[in-house]
Amino acid sequence: MMNTNWCDSEKTDGTDRISSLPDDVLTHILSFLSTREAVQTCILSKRWINTWAFVPDLKFDIMEFNLPKFLYTREEMIEKFELLVKSVLEKRETSAVNKFQLRLDYEIHWPCTQAVANCIGDVMKLGPRECFVEMCSCQNLNLNTDLIFTCASLIDLWLYLSTEVYRFVAIEPNLVNLPCLKTLELYGVSMSDDSFKKLLLGCPVLEELVLQNCEMDTIEICSNTLKKLELYSLHDIMLHISAPNLLYLNIGLVGMREIMSLNTPSLVDASIVIIGWYDQDKYITMGPKLMHSLSNVESLQLELCFPNRKVQKKDFSSYPVFNNLKRLKLVCWCFYVFDLPPYFLHHSPKLEELTFTNIHAWVA
Repeated sequence: MMNTNWCDSEKTDGTDRISSLPDDVLTHILSFLSTREAVQTCILSKRWINTWAFVPDLKFDIMEFNLPKFLYTREEMIEKFELLVKSVLEKRETSAVNKFQLRLDYEIHWPCTQAVANCIGDVMKLGPRECFVEMCSCQNLNLNTDLIFTCASLIDLWLYLSTEVYRFVAIEPNLVNLPCLKTLELYGVSMSDDSFKKLLLGCPVLEELVLQNCEMDTIEICSNTLKKLELYSLHDIMLHISAPNLLYLNIGLVGMREIMSLNTPSLVDASIVIIGWYDQDKYITMGPKLMHSLSNVESLQLELCFPNRKVQKKDFSSYPVFNNLKRLKLVCWCFYVFDLPPYFLHHSPKLEELTFTNIHAWVA
């Protein structure tokens, strides 16, 4: 049976054992709470009045307010959230921040205010290692991206800036200096070709890059450090990749004009989803250049969508042998891919698992 003497003695003598813990232990405990919850601990006792101000993590999430909707309008909720963010940053100690999270729930489309947006730059001055920002309806706000993209302490950066279809937040930093950044994820942003090149040059140790629902004309990626690359919901782009140490590649493109992977010899796992537009009788297909760049993978998933058109039988004579391929999954919305399974079976000597689904054949 469990010994309850310790618990019983605590109840009888009234000792507050938690408050007697060292400061660094208390701040570590509070780091598991949201910033709003951590601030609320100041009412517990004198010992807790300023403890929250030393917590290395800042977590602001509007959905944690849980205020009765019949008592507060959306505007009042935003006002209270803005007040919380401003007051915390004013009263908080100037010690370094480890993690910073700012989240206005995108499913309900809480609009961001300029006062809330300003806090991002204020936190960057405290040297955070991780930054996660998720907000919508911020197209007309000054996000102080220069402070974000020159925060030399950042290791992980996630920016979800617009969740509305075909609406993007322009990101054009004057200077990029992120010498420690290893993970970068951008959602709902618009960048010029020059700005994107500047961004990659300013991230010399970047290992993971995710771009989703972004507006760009050409994505040219040249990196010796990149290990994982994910591209989703990008429309009508030209894509060039040169990443000799890339291990994982995940691409989901719509209306792609050109795709070229000229130097990805270390790829282990790849997933390619292409929804192709056709112009007269011209298709964007899985050309030999792309297939050669995938030829060393062990696991491959291809999902091709060229609906309602019958494509002539393909000539695979210029396609490579997949010497390391063990797992292959094909999901297709077109006729010509009936040629692909036999091709892979004859050109993948180590193939152990093959899954083939032809949606067009089901609905034709």
